[in-house]
Amino acid sequence: MKRLLASVALCAATAGVHATVSEYTEFFIPYERAQSAYVCLDRQLMEAEFGIPLASLMEGIFSETKTLHQQLGGTSMYKNINLLVNGTTTIPYTYNFDRYTSSGVYEYSFTLDMAGFNTLNGSTVAGRQKTKNTAKLALIAMVKTAEAIHGAGNFRLWVKFNNLPSQAGLSGSLVHSGGVDWPTWPYTASSSVYTTYRTEMIASGC
Repeated sequence: MKRLLASVALCAATAGVHATVSEYTEFFIPYERAQSAYVCLDRQLMEAEFGIPLASLMEGIFSETKTLHQQLGGTSMYKNINLLVNGTTTIPYTYNFDRYTSSGVYEYSFTLDMAGFNTLNGSTVAGRQKTKNTAKLALIAMVKTAEAIHGAGNFRLWVKFNNLPSQAGLSGSLVHSGGVDWPTWPYTASSSVYTTYRTEMIASGC
């Protein structure tokens, strides 16, 4: 974390000359455990080019992993475990803005497009439920990563979802379409909606 903060500070100091700073840092993805089928969060590592901290790490959050799957007596191979990527289906995201407030809070805004997962999962109840759950996992990964970068209480995150499926007849709490800025409310580490999503989606046994 100290190295990350040093990188961010250096990047801010050199922004006027469009300099960038590369550093290894952590982000989070959701994955499903093979034996229990629990959905958990996994801490991943990437070389991020700062930049804007969370905007840089978004590429990791929404990219395939290279996770080794051991095959005893066979050939081990690397496979993706990130539930936010399924084959060629991803969640395209748009970076809207970032701000640093006078009170020392980092603010970010992103728009996520769920159209690809709508097509992949279909419009049945089961398919729409999968897409809705994926949207929640995306939000959880983003907030958890922002918390790892800045610490609880030091960030606000606006997330706007485009192309959410109809949620009629689906289980679990509502996924809000959100907005890109005030007067819609941002997510924080202590947001009640974020807490609810984590309770619903991330297994207690993780």
